[in-house]
Amino acid sequence: MKKLLLFLFVSAIGYSQSIYRGNVSEKGMPIPGVTICVFNSKRCTTSDFDGNYAIEAKVGDQLQLSFIGMKTKVIRINNTNLLENDEYVNQIVSGDYIEKLKKGNDSLKISKSSGNFEFNLASGIEHYDIMKISRNNDGFYELKNRDQYHKLAFEVSNEFILSTPIRLPKYQKTYAQGRSLNGELAYQSPLTNEIFSWGPNVNSLQYSQNSSQCYPQGDIVNRTSAGANQLQLFDPNNFYQNTEDNKFSFLAQIESPKGNFLKINFGYKTGNIIIPATRNNEITTSLKYFRNITKYSKIEALLSYNDFENNFSNANFGINKVVFANAVTPIHFDNKWGSTLESGLQRSYTALENNPYYVIANNLDTNKSKVLSFNFNQVYSKDRNQNAVNASFQSSEIKNTNGQNFYFAEITAPNFDKRIEKFKNASVSDAFKRIFNNWAFIESKIDFRFQDRKLERNYFSGFASQEDFPDHAANQIKLNVPQERFEVLSNVNGSYTFTNVFSTYSQLVVKGSSGLNYSSTVKSRFMSNYLATVELRRFFNEELWLTISHGYNETEPSLQNNNLNFNSLQYHVNQFKQLQNNLELITRKDGIATNENMTSLDLNYRLSYFWNLTMNYYHKKVNNLYTPVFNQNSISWSPDVNYKQNGIEFAIERMSYLGRDFKYGFNLNFTYYKNEVTVLNNSQARIPFAGFADVNKNYIVGQSLGVIVGSSYLRDNNQNIIIDELGFPVKDSNSKILGDPNPDFVVGFFNSFQYKNFLLQVSFDWSQGGQLWNGTQQTLNYYGKSELTESQRNVTNYVFNGVTESGAANTKAVSFYDTNLPVEQNRWTRYGVDGVAEDAIEDATYFRLSNINLSYSKDFREDNVNKFSFKISVFVNNAFIMAKSKSAFSSNSMFNSIDTTGFDYFNTPMMRSFGSSLTIKF
Repeated sequence: MKKLLLFLFVSAIGYSQSIYRGNVSEKGMPIPGVTICVFNSKRCTTSDFDGNYAIEAKVGDQLQLSFIGMKTKVIRINNTNLLENDEYVNQIVSGDYIEKLKKGNDSLKISKSSGNFEFNLASGIEHYDIMKISRNNDGFYELKNRDQYHKLAFEVSNEFILSTPIRLPKYQKTYAQGRSLNGELAYQSPLTNEIFSWGPNVNSLQYSQNSSQCYPQGDIVNRTSAGANQLQLFDPNNFYQNTEDNKFSFLAQIESPKGNFLKINFGYKTGNIIIPATRNNEITTSLKYFRNITKYSKIEALLSYNDFENNFSNANFGINKVVFANAVTPIHFDNKWGSTLESGLQRSYTALENNPYYVIANNLDTNKSKVLSFNFNQVYSKDRNQNAVNASFQSSEIKNTNGQNFYFAEITAPNFDKRIEKFKNASVSDAFKRIFNNWAFIESKIDFRFQDRKLERNYFSGFASQEDFPDHAANQIKLNVPQERFEVLSNVNGSYTFTNVFSTYSQLVVKGSSGLNYSSTVKSRFMSNYLATVELRRFFNEELWLTISHGYNETEPSLQNNNLNFNSLQYHVNQFKQLQNNLELITRKDGIATNENMTSLDLNYRLSYFWNLTMNYYHKKVNNLYTPVFNQNSISWSPDVNYKQNGIEFAIERMSYLGRDFKYGFNLNFTYYKNEVTVLNNSQARIPFAGFADVNKNYIVGQSLGVIVGSSYLRDNNQNIIIDELGFPVKDSNSKILGDPNPDFVVGFFNSFQYKNFLLQVSFDWSQGGQLWNGTQQTLNYYGKSELTESQRNVTNYVFNGVTESGAANTKAVSFYDTNLPVEQNRWTRYGVDGVAEDAIEDATYFRLSNINLSYSKDFREDNVNKFSFKISVFVNNAFIMAKSKSAFSSNSMFNSIDTTGFDYFNTPMMRSFGSSLTIKF
């Protein structure tokens, strides 16, 4: 606490016109340190220990007196100020403080002083932000400024995002449900279980007077007159709903004068996905406490809780199945009229396909998760020694349900799956650091960890009737897998700096780190790691930094493998409606550690403090990468892949100040990498890890990670497509490599424009090369629902480029859809629902204006202290996209799994988001 001696009167003695002398005191107590200056001059002095001062002045000069606790005052010297020897001026007394002295030690709030000088204490000490003044028994005054009081701060924020689907598939709008019969295009009603839309033009059909459960408007019949009631058409893209996400958060913090604080945070988020009747809710809370125990020690504790619920999680591929059902529905069948018939069966355009609203109404793909965590840190720092102790605990529970309900298309045995995963993790660590000087330190760390995972899964089947579903099953299969892991992680690292190595300001920094870790679940029980780095700073007296490093690290796979989307590898594309997530990846009790060797070279050059250039080259080798491996009806989580990767990353940063109020900056970065599988640690020629049984991403020796393998056209030795006797290309019975999903390079460009309180941020990204698989387009072609089949189904006399089986050039002309032939023989249906995967491979190149964000922020201050501030933002995500593929997007993954990136099979559409946020602090 600061002490303030408030002088209540001033005495002055004048001996001549050139020297003015005085004394400052209170009740006979001298006031040292008062500053006295001749106004508008550089002549200043201060009162000494006894309160005396002397300054050169003359009649008419003004003296400026200033001292902490009073407003700076100006006193004019006139003849009445010039006194005879030993004659003192009369006391100038503040009336407020006379009253203060009468009241003794009571506290006094700051107010404007009275008296001849009208001292205004609030103005005089405003830069100290005084809140309260108290007088001690000894007559001294003590003050408290704002920083010595408890501070209470609040922050409230709200964010709203509205998203709308973009890059949707293009559907045909002309042809009805049906096929060719006896040389004519015939409409086929839902009772025929016709799946195709290869029927007649909808303009040749009309509604009858007889309504039915399938068609409440009237059954569809052939048109009988020109004035008949035309069919109402429906756009499958209108099925989707816009998504709305609303997030509210509240933060309160109280801080003590010593810097200790308690922070409470609460957040609530609610929203929906693009599928109707969906919702998700999330609650986050946290309590954080920080305290300075002593001058050298401080502690921090954080308790947090998260609760999330989703009523449509895609745990059993349900969302993709809904998108599929909507897409293949004929344009004249409105699913919204109802999803259930009076008999309890689906109301669908065919019993072989789903009504999307029926799947939604009977959805079983749900998710609930809860996470509770606690973290404690204690840091001690004195002189050159630092020690940090950390203890943490986390407990989580994830509940999933999924299954296939009664009357789902192609499901003969309804089933229900209940999956509960409980995970607990506790750790205690200690890190000690010794700093020898500005150029060297050494640090050691030891970390004890314990993990416990319990997986319970119950699979129910054998339901006698829909009334029994899902609670009364005849059959139940239980899976109960407990897993534990105990680890001790130890590490020692240090750094030493050599100065003036190559030039005056250059530095050579040598860093090293080494560790030996123990794990109860690794086969050898011990894993090692090390990292060596040499760093040259300010090379040749330039702001040029060169860093060379080499490291080796061994790690284990996580005990939990919540990504269940590898299950689709059990099914072919034509079995899509039967997909189930029923197999688990279990980490071995005595597994092999994954190890990585990596060497990198970094350059950083700063030019004129406005330009910054960085470049990184790296080479790494990874051995024993874990991947799902299928063996008949079982699957294992196996360390069977070795690969290598080389990469270059380059970035340019620029900051410009264009005038006092305008600032511009940008970051341009470039990424290039190439990887290659070197070894498969089993007898398999390839290991598929994502996709379907007949088209998938793979690990293949000599190929890039994740190359796409699928069906193709049969070719001769000269790579000519072989054409069959009917004039159509022959589908090869063997699969082959079709594409590489890895891009050739990626460029990002971020821009920032700031004018006063306005900030505009704009970012672009460009991904060049790579391939993706657009299976959605293939299946829409098969059903006759795509815009492509609308425009090309009447093509005739087309000759495919290729050779016959005898090797002669093909001259056979064909019609893409010959009504005299069965529909299964037309250009697209002849190859099946998945078509020929080779035709579905598309260039993944795209250019995107990924984000635009405009914000305005304002601080309101009082006495140089922030009293209130706010920030408001508006933004757009995925503002503009140009891509080689018209509907698929390489970053839009199938089943919401990163492993399936570059695969599109009725994925949820890409979204363009418009949002706003408001944050208020006070």
